[in-house]
Amino acid sequence: MRVQSRRHARIARLLGIRDFVVAINKMDLVDFNRDLYEGIREEFEEILSGARTHAIPVSALHGDNVITGSERTPWFDGPSLLEYLETVQVTRDLTSLPFRFPVQLVLRPNHEFRGYAGQIVSGAVRRGDTVTVWPSQRTTWVARISTWDGDLEVAYAPMSVTLVLEHEIDVSRGDVLAAGEIEVGQRFEAEIVWMDERPLDPARVYLLKQATRVVSAEVNRGLVLNQIGTVTVTTGKPIVFDRYADNRFTGSFILIDPGTNFTAGAGMITSAVQESSAAALARPSAAERLVQIARGASTEAEAVEAVRRALEDILK
Repeated sequence: MRVQSRRHARIARLLGIRDFVVAINKMDLVDFNRDLYEGIREEFEEILSGARTHAIPVSALHGDNVITGSERTPWFDGPSLLEYLETVQVTRDLTSLPFRFPVQLVLRPNHEFRGYAGQIVSGAVRRGDTVTVWPSQRTTWVARISTWDGDLEVAYAPMSVTLVLEHEIDVSRGDVLAAGEIEVGQRFEAEIVWMDERPLDPARVYLLKQATRVVSAEVNRGLVLNQIGTVTVTTGKPIVFDRYADNRFTGSFILIDPGTNFTAGAGMITSAVQESSAAALARPSAAERLVQIARGASTEAEAVEAVRRALEDILK
């Protein structure tokens, strides 16, 4: 199996995909050898551990097992590729997950209306439901669910709506309205796919975008282009998140190079890290972080822009 196939399979599994069809092509070149087919199938099943894998021996050139079964693979009794794709059952019920609503925009057209616009990324909400604002942990209930076409009694993922809360509380872009348990913290473990030619540098400070919130972040180990690795991420401010395995919308993030604004990496949160008070005190100060950012830039112009972005994040 090629390295590229291994990498793509691992990334797909990290993304939480549970059903895979493996089309093993060009079987005509090896005279439809069953042992080779079984070897590739077993290798994929090992990489995609925990997922449902369906391997099909095909020859795209001659059409074997593409639309209908092939007489040249009497040892394979499964469906053809097209038949399998047309009948496989794939479920993705976002409404069964806990309610999560990252705030995109605070709407206040006049002194009588204050609403919070965004997309429901999971779950459902009804008028009168109790919700908690994170990270402030203030609890209130939904007074109105407003849309362009009028108010609703219920809304569900992936609808975009404006929620009006019963109480006047401080809610800003990047906050999350949620029901049920959710993690809040500044340190977590994650799987990162690195996509920048410039290696991930633990001495640099990056921007982390998760849902609608952007904060500064540092990573404890380096990665190179196309590498996938387990890392510990420390953010400049607390973020609200779930494990990616539980909710892929609040459990995913991207890392941005503040000097070039390039999306350098994509990450999936695996678990929160509980830090001691001593570890928190050892965290570098804002001034130290700004120095690290400036030193990590390639040019003076990049350094100025990177420091400006970091200052905006610190002063928010």
